[in-house]
Amino acid sequence: MKCREIVQNGYGGIKLMKRVGIVAKFKSPLAAEGARKLEPWLKERGVDCFLDENSPDDDTPANLPRGNIAKEADMIVVLGGDGTFLSAARLVDGRSVPILGINLGTLGFMAEFAYDEMFPALEKILAGDYTCEDRIMIDVSISREGRDIASYTILNDLVINRGALARMVHVKLSIGGLFVNEYVADGLIVSTPTGSTAYNLAAGGPIVYPSLNALIITPICPQTLTNRPIVVPDDVDMVLTLASGHTGEALATMDGQVGFQLNFRDKITARRSKDATRVIQSPHKSYYQLLRSKLQWGENLKKATKEQ
Repeated sequence: MKCREIVQNGYGGIKLMKRVGIVAKFKSPLAAEGARKLEPWLKERGVDCFLDENSPDDDTPANLPRGNIAKEADMIVVLGGDGTFLSAARLVDGRSVPILGINLGTLGFMAEFAYDEMFPALEKILAGDYTCEDRIMIDVSISREGRDIASYTILNDLVINRGALARMVHVKLSIGGLFVNEYVADGLIVSTPTGSTAYNLAAGGPIVYPSLNALIITPICPQTLTNRPIVVPDDVDMVLTLASGHTGEALATMDGQVGFQLNFRDKITARRSKDATRVIQSPHKSYYQLLRSKLQWGENLKKATKEQ
């Protein structure tokens, strides 16, 4: 499902957007302002609008519990940073509802549109002229003593890391039934290509183009310096277990937002999900442009040249 889909003039099998959900980081004054402006703007164009129930405008009849917005909407507009985008992606839950990310955060790799681009972009989207890309997700299941006890679907990454005490974790990894390694490290990251610019990048992992069929395994501060990140196909199951050398606490963290306390010998299975997150893309920015601007590639060189 990881295909690039271009939709123009209503063709391409996707209906025009007549019901739009708004998910915003309302603690941000700019997000709250954007939501207040967006609701009447959409209604003027005959589009039904559903706001997150956390909206400060409590008397708005279109307010819905956040979990119900994706069930009602043809599209979701996210006002915030990548964290808000990730929470919206979990709400979609396999419904193929496109998400338009308006970046109000710092980096914003997933929220591609700037605040001042919101209304021009929506004009085109409502006319059926837009481009979207399906981003792979990971299904994570945790089992204890042969019984499944938790499951999640994530867009960015699964992280197995230490608890409150500064002790290394011991994690065994198998891929496709084959033993890979026993990692002794501060933690281990299993990332999608979309998540490759998040914790994976900070831990020294590679940037992977978001449409590639791959997953990335990156150790965090490994004891053995030759334990390097590896990139593997996304069509094989990964099994991670806390190994016999592990003595302290360990946590599984999903997308940096949901945590689960692990016990010794818990088994964590990660596999590519049948679901995907459909992201509306900016027609004015390539992925390489996003990397240059967000990571400031070449900026230090330009600054040094000017100073000379």
